[in-house]
Amino acid sequence: MYKGYKYIDSDGHVLEPRDMWERYLDPEFRDEMPSHYARYEGEDVTFHLEVRVGEYTLPNFPTGRGVPVEGLPEAYGAYASDGFTPANYKTMLDKSGIDYMIVYPTVGLFNNGVPGLKPAAAAAYRRAYNDWLHDFCSEGDGRILGAGAIDLRDPKEAAKEARRCIKDLGMKAITLNPEPVNDLPMHDEFFDPIWAEIQDLDVGLGIHVGAGTANGQVGSNYFPGWGIGRSASAFTVGNMLASVSFVAGGILERFPKLRIVHLESGAGWVPFWMDRLEAGVAGASRRTGYLRLPLTPKEYFERQCFVSADPDDPGIKLIVDYMGDRSIVTATDFGHPEGRGYVRAIEDTIALEDVSDEIKRRVMWDNAARLYNIA
Repeated sequence: MYKGYKYIDSDGHVLEPRDMWERYLDPEFRDEMPSHYARYEGEDVTFHLEVRVGEYTLPNFPTGRGVPVEGLPEAYGAYASDGFTPANYKTMLDKSGIDYMIVYPTVGLFNNGVPGLKPAAAAAYRRAYNDWLHDFCSEGDGRILGAGAIDLRDPKEAAKEARRCIKDLGMKAITLNPEPVNDLPMHDEFFDPIWAEIQDLDVGLGIHVGAGTANGQVGSNYFPGWGIGRSASAFTVGNMLASVSFVAGGILERFPKLRIVHLESGAGWVPFWMDRLEAGVAGASRRTGYLRLPLTPKEYFERQCFVSADPDDPGIKLIVDYMGDRSIVTATDFGHPEGRGYVRAIEDTIALEDVSDEIKRRVMWDNAARLYNIA
């Protein structure tokens, strides 16, 4: 607790160690073992990320990684040499006043994002990561909470792994990258075993995109050689497209107790996008029920969805004005270069203008506690 405020960070990141695959990947998949490097280095504390899966090296466009970023030495210098260990996270939580952090992958955002990856191998990569994450979180004094990762290629296997993550590994959420991995949209009934299982488990589902995979990701055709453009579009537009399936595609109608959170996308798109889904291409369909669903997109989002905002995101007020304050959580993105403002997350939220203290408390704690089942 900091200055009387409790805070749940809804989206931080781990940096998976290089030997994770040798230690945790099922022996039968050793011939298909990925490799990676994810680490901060040097006096400038520059971030280096490289993931190799078969013939693919990811991220697969120039990203600027390895270039000095203002503020990184101060934000991460104390943790860089250690490699972002559980002890580092506990120190960070103590210093920042953050009570709990839900941790999502770094390498895991990329290693399944290659075309032609066999479902069995993809599932094995996820199991290895989840086993490692369990061991990592077990050293966090109950304050570092894991989101178990699943793959979309085999829905029955994904549902099985989701249950293992929650029931056996003690994780607090499930996460997936919504990039298409076959010719089916996520709202096709082929994927229903996943949504049914997560609904039954009564945990949040984190929708987390990663920019730079090889799966024909959002932005790749528009910006084939420009990492900034692809990253900006992949995260926000990727979440917007995923919400089309969940909201307009009927997933939330079929699974009315499923809870999802859109991560690392900003918050301001929600009011516009829910209205646009209802309005259609040019607005003539607004309030006509053309989606053939009993509720409006806004009503589905308010009932079952959350969006993770930056602590100083002006989109927080936009959502409050549009649908109230029950659908907003905040996150720092700790662990990644853009998360270097974690130390002032609570101060930034407190400083939001035209947002009441009661709403700030809900945004920082109540909503995330409901999303992630934190008492």
